[in-house]
Amino acid sequence: MVTEEQIKELAHAIWEQEGRTEGKDVEHYFRAKKTLEEREKTLVIELPPPPSIPELSPPQAATRVLQPGKRRKYAYRKKK
Repeated sequence: MVTEEQIKELAHAIWEQEGRTEGKDVEHYFRAKKTLEEREKTLVIELPPPPSIPELSPPQAATRVLQPGKRRKYAYRKKK
């Protein structure tokens, strides 16, 4: 929200930029107010970046390591 103090400061800066002309104080005030209100409408709020997600490695496949010289034994059923 634009405050009265902000408007007065900008109006004073405009007055100084224009060479301290007399009799334009109301014009400077409303120009400053309009400028600040427009600036406030277009203000983009920057949000902090979201927290980083740790890199996940793919799951490791479960592997069976057979010792050398050992064989797997399979049991087969006979059909009846």
